[in-house]
Amino acid sequence: MHKNIDSVHVFNLQVQELIINKDPSLLDNFLDEIIAFQTDKSIEVKKFVIGFIEEACKRDNELLLRLIANLNMLLKDESVNVAAPWTEETVRQCLFLYLSLLPLNHRLVHELASVYTEAIADIKRSVLRAIEQPIRGMGMNSPELLLLVENCPKGAETLVTRCLHILTDKVPPSPELVERVRDLYHKRVPDVRFLIPVINGLEKNEVIQALPKLIKLNPIVVKEVFNRLLGTQHSEGSSSVSPLTPGDLLIALHNIDSTKCDMKSIIKATNLCFGEKNVYTSEVLAVVMQQLMEQNPLPMLLMRTVIQSLTMYPRLGGFVMNILSRLIVKQVWKYPKVWEGFVKCCQRTKPQSFSVLLQLPPAQLTSVFERCPEMRAPLLQHVHSFTPHQQAHIPGSIMAVLEANKKPEPKPAEPVVETEVTDQELQPEPVTQKDEEEPMEQEESEPAIQEETLNISQVKRKLRGVKGSKGFKKWLKHQN
Repeated sequence: MHKNIDSVHVFNLQVQELIINKDPSLLDNFLDEIIAFQTDKSIEVKKFVIGFIEEACKRDNELLLRLIANLNMLLKDESVNVAAPWTEETVRQCLFLYLSLLPLNHRLVHELASVYTEAIADIKRSVLRAIEQPIRGMGMNSPELLLLVENCPKGAETLVTRCLHILTDKVPPSPELVERVRDLYHKRVPDVRFLIPVINGLEKNEVIQALPKLIKLNPIVVKEVFNRLLGTQHSEGSSSVSPLTPGDLLIALHNIDSTKCDMKSIIKATNLCFGEKNVYTSEVLAVVMQQLMEQNPLPMLLMRTVIQSLTMYPRLGGFVMNILSRLIVKQVWKYPKVWEGFVKCCQRTKPQSFSVLLQLPPAQLTSVFERCPEMRAPLLQHVHSFTPHQQAHIPGSIMAVLEANKKPEPKPAEPVVETEVTDQELQPEPVTQKDEEEPMEQEESEPAIQEETLNISQVKRKLRGVKGSKGFKKWLKHQN
């Protein structure tokens, strides 16, 4: 069996030598027949066809035109394959020879793009999957490939983007490639997806300007963008340096103009960052929070990031309390969304946040209790646990807020209130009224009242012995 294969191989080489080197006039007669074997299922036959065409093209560059015509016929003319619909396998068979020669003659890439623009959707998808090895073999420094990027034909945008992704998958983009893509994006095709493969070759401000468009793309694409920027794509041999640090990226997301990108997309993008815990360490997040807090105006998502950071790293509690205290100095209540997050953060971090709440002005502390009424009693109890010296430092206005709407204690409070009210009611009325009505009889009446009051039992005993009205009058006269 091996002898037969070797014999065929030797024969093929002899035929190739005869046709190409000894009698080139035979080439025209055999070229079409040789090309027809490109779809043969035998790998040995395909290898022979490729070697033959390669040697033939070295002798006559015009042969490439016939090869291109063959490609056009196969992929453009649907009548060639009317017996069955195009499949991945049939497309690969038609492209096999062409793509095998592509790394050897880079000019073929322009014809491939031309064919691609006119092909049906199924063929386009197959082409995009089949070109990885040939394009990688060309390399990003290929003048023809750079020219294709520069003059991207209309309808070939997806093909060009696919080429860019292949070239930059494992190595950083070259300055020449970045420059071609930059010009294409700014001058001809403003599709932000062109920038993704070369994003690590752009300037910091260019990436920040592109972020609003980038994060509105498909979530899978956004994930790829962040993998490239954060260096988490796990590609072997990748030594790309990102124009943005992880902290720069998260801060830039917070500063995106909400008129250029919806808040939902921004929040999803920040969540992607927090998903990379190996990248966003507690130290990185502390720096991010510090820088965001110092901005004017305060970013709308500041407190959301503070809460997420604290959830990931509870040991940042002390640092967060310091952030909250400094936000009070910056009058955080002037920013409604940030203020809302501030209150939520205090609510989640109690009792640690009690010292922060006591720094608020009375009006803002009242606002906190309006939002979270359940925090009033614990905070008041916290203040009552202070030493007298510590309590002396709490402003009276704050204590008034803490004790406002305070429910009276069931029993201890009642006697005090009732005693005060009774004293006020009893003191003026009997004496004052008597003085006004009977001033001259005051000295006489007081002892009589006192006597009868003190000897009421004696009066009752005397009355028991009086019978009838005459008896009562006699007794009364006797008393006077």
